[in-house]
Amino acid sequence: MGTNPADPKSMFDRLIGGCMSVLLASIAIYCAAQIIQSIWPVLVVITGVIALVWIAVIVIRIWLSRRY
Repeated sequence: MGTNPADPKSMFDRLIGGCMSVLLASIAIYCAAQIIQSIWPVLVVITGVIALVWIAVIVIRIWLSRRY
């Protein structure tokens, strides 16, 4: 006996499918949070260095434009 795709699924099958979806979503969120947590210090350092370089360039441009 084959299952016809047009047949509606039983309530138990839909419940199991919903539970599996929630489980997979929670695992994906956990993994994403762990990845972000592991690279967070590197991102903060890189952002800080870029901000300092950007501020230094602006200060040098202002200083040179007032000097000459």
